[in-house]
Amino acid sequence: MIRTENLTKNYGKDRGVFNLNLDVPKGKIYGFIGPNGAGKTTTIKMLCGLIKPDSGKAFVGDVQVTPYNISRIKKKIGYMPDIFGVYEQMSVWEYLDFYGAAFKIPVKQRKKRIEEVLALTESSHMIDYQVTSLSRGMRQRIGLAKTLIHDPEILILDEPAGGLDPNARIEMRQTISRLKNLGKTILLSSHILPELSSVCDLVGIIFKGKLLVQGTVKEISASLQEKIIINVTVDSDVNEAKGILERIDCVENVKILEKNLLQFTFTGAREQIKSVLRILIENKVVVRWFYEEEIDLEDVFLNITRRA
Repeated sequence: MIRTENLTKNYGKDRGVFNLNLDVPKGKIYGFIGPNGAGKTTTIKMLCGLIKPDSGKAFVGDVQVTPYNISRIKKKIGYMPDIFGVYEQMSVWEYLDFYGAAFKIPVKQRKKRIEEVLALTESSHMIDYQVTSLSRGMRQRIGLAKTLIHDPEILILDEPAGGLDPNARIEMRQTISRLKNLGKTILLSSHILPELSSVCDLVGIIFKGKLLVQGTVKEISASLQEKIIINVTVDSDVNEAKGILERIDCVENVKILEKNLLQFTFTGAREQIKSVLRILIENKVVVRWFYEEEIDLEDVFLNITRRA
């Protein structure tokens, strides 16, 4: 649903976006990760047709992002910037009605659509609130409701959890998951990595304007790890299991973490891990659990950017 081909916007040394090749499949949540100044917002503005690239191409669905196609692009995309304008003197209803009119939604349909987007964002109780009275979390929800008003296929959300308290971040994450279940494709830009790892199907890491890697967190983690951490829970003598593991090639740093839980580092090829499990079973060790310890998204990000 979103694709770029060598998309470039050059603002000078290490500033801008360089030869970016994004691939966001339909119905997925794509986490677009990078430090401040990495090029996330520049990329988003090019996708929305707000700024022109120096070179390369961007596609939204089957439509290329060009000045000629901008009206078609705006119908497909709902864009929520990290800081969006609000009209302080309006009520929430008037604010959403204004944007509904801007998207040329007929008056008779507009009332129903406003009620729908408020329900989707769990904001129905705010319908008569003055915009000026809204907290940061409330404004984010109303901003998302505004983004949904024309029922776009694709949502581009720039730092939607920025500045929110923990409860508001959880609510925002739940809302984003509900939108995915409705079939929306979501590009989610953020630097709050724990938020992304729990909600995203795919991630892309951008650093100094260059896309370093994209894929699932598990795929990226696997490509990074030179050593693999394995946890084993046994229902037999844990010290005996430890001794067996210590005699196996490519197994290092065997530790007993808890009563029946062992952890070790495997330095061989990933496809050879199963041989360790086979050796344990052949030696009469009763194995309850045998699983890889996944590195989290923060570790992935740090490893990738250090290499860059």
